[in-house]
Amino acid sequence: MSAEVLVPLTIFMTPVLLYFTKNYFRMKEKQMELQAQGGKLLPPTPAPDAQRLKELEERVQNLESIVIALDTDRAALPGRTTAALPKGDEAGPRRLAAKAAEPDEPT
Repeated sequence: MSAEVLVPLTIFMTPVLLYFTKNYFRMKEKQMELQAQGGKLLPPTPAPDAQRLKELEERVQNLESIVIALDTDRAALPGRTTAALPKGDEAGPRRLAAKAAEPDEPT
């Protein structure tokens, strides 16, 4: 490249480079201040509301009961000896524990 191209390019790109460099280091300084204060860089994601969680649990239970029913039906076909999923009282929908620390029923 000749000097005819490099000189104008240098003149016009220097302010742009200085602007981005200044803002980059300003952002890094703010990040370091937040980390020193023990803050997080991103806000916490909101927890799903209780109604949505309840709907999802019901859908999962419904799907589990369908899968168990289909497996029981397939076990009745000739050539199949046993079902892959449990039978009997365990075949109905099951309740999932919300938290491991909370007991299901008081004794």
